[in-house]
Amino acid sequence: MTSSKRKDLVVPADQEVRDEMRRRAHAYCVGLHLVPPLTLHEIESHADRLLQQTHLDVACRGFLMVLIGNEVWRETVAATPFERRILMLPKCVQSSKRCKAESDALGLLCEGCGNCAVGGIQDEAEALGYVVLVAEGTTAVSALLARGEADTIIGVSCLPALEKLFRPQTAHAIPGLAIPLLRDGCVDTEVDLNWVREIMHLRDASLPYAPLDLHAWQRQTAAWFSPDKLMAFVNRSGTETERIAVEWLAKGGKRWRPMLAFCVHQVLQATAENTVPESVIKLAMAVECFHKASLIHDDIEDEEVTRYDGPALHQQYGLAVALNVGDLLIGDGYRLIAESGVSAGQIQQMTAVAADGHRTLCLGQGAELLLRQSPERLTSAAVIDIFRCKTAPAFDVAFQLGAIHACADAEIRGVLKAFSEALGIAYQIRDDLLDLAEDHDNTAETGVRPSLLAALAREELAQKGQPVNPVLTSAVIRRTQAEVRTRVLLQHHADQAMHALRPLRHAVLKRLLHRVAAKLLDQPETVKRTAAAVAMAGERPREPMPVS
Repeated sequence: MTSSKRKDLVVPADQEVRDEMRRRAHAYCVGLHLVPPLTLHEIESHADRLLQQTHLDVACRGFLMVLIGNEVWRETVAATPFERRILMLPKCVQSSKRCKAESDALGLLCEGCGNCAVGGIQDEAEALGYVVLVAEGTTAVSALLARGEADTIIGVSCLPALEKLFRPQTAHAIPGLAIPLLRDGCVDTEVDLNWVREIMHLRDASLPYAPLDLHAWQRQTAAWFSPDKLMAFVNRSGTETERIAVEWLAKGGKRWRPMLAFCVHQVLQATAENTVPESVIKLAMAVECFHKASLIHDDIEDEEVTRYDGPALHQQYGLAVALNVGDLLIGDGYRLIAESGVSAGQIQQMTAVAADGHRTLCLGQGAELLLRQSPERLTSAAVIDIFRCKTAPAFDVAFQLGAIHACADAEIRGVLKAFSEALGIAYQIRDDLLDLAEDHDNTAETGVRPSLLAALAREELAQKGQPVNPVLTSAVIRRTQAEVRTRVLLQHHADQAMHALRPLRHAVLKRLLHRVAAKLLDQPETVKRTAAAVAMAGERPREPMPVS
């Protein structure tokens, strides 16, 4: 039995007990038709419910979490070719007395001496096509996944180590199966080799294989915005105004919004074709036209002087020209939708979605501009509402255009809208925190645009009866609890985005959206400090999980 100090992280020593728990976890998950990925909170809740149903010892909670996670991901892993998998073995299964293998940056270099189980398992897995790592931690695995060299992980480790892996694995929706060590202690440990081989050989070629490579999709999307490519879609008359518009569209940015339209279409369409239809490229360009137009107008209204490490467009060409180019890009966005080649009904739906998003953004920007004129009216609720109006629609329009092109039903589109709203708010809160982190001299003023940090600081100062200046410096904000409360709200809205995905029955789309949220919100320092702030605040607003 494992020797973890945690009372809920024990692996039963009796194989019959372990096998019975595996059968019960399988029946439970099949009965509920659970769709991956699940959040860590969902897995915990399901494990607690299964404990109650089966009257198992609470010591088995961690083991049950592993079993539930395995059942949820089983079909996804089974559909994945062996050569797209990583098998991760811990160094501690080696023989500490007889092992003569050396290590490199990736882990242990097994010599296959036969003194422990590592060599035999490694040879067997590599013969199937696996990448095998005998290492501690996830650094090497993360590097392989980031390069797109693998799609799933099969991990052998002790329960405490698997618990640490749960959070990044679930946050990034990485399919994986886990086999806990029977005996840990970090040296000469023991594992159920039959179980390892059973999972290692799990493969069902009849199941659809759906790899998700956001890095490749992002590179593909970025290629559509080269000046040469854009000239064919935007510069129709060869005018100077169009040339400026193309130049602006080709500038900087990560192309997240057009990529999201592309990704949602690809996932929902589930076509075997490698070529991307021109209609999808036009819709992606329409999304970017709307976004770049909003940046031109925002820079003018915010009196910004730089953009993309250079002068803002109105600084380059003057106010009137910049306004006109922004208006042209809005028109081009609608034109690209109209000329995309999809059905008349789809064009009508897309135009309605884009118009509603455009209108909502303008209402949010209007509220922000008016709030700047009356800073005494600044409240955290007002700022959150501005985020809801200004940032969320851009994500929703991108998702919806891709979904409509793929003929998604109303249920999927409703989930996308709810997800976009929570994600947009969380994304903007994250930006506020990054702005504060980048202000190192404690003298820069915060308040060029309504800031959630400033609003929360203002509310706290007012509650304590302290004077509130019209514009708060970052030093004043840091002296209040505004940063902690902002991080709690960031976690809340990130949780709300994940909660919105629970009704989704399309596993690949659900996995895509989990990864999108992780990519957009996962800045290591921000995440680390947010977790600490939430723990310190002793609160984490969250909806209860429906498990029945």
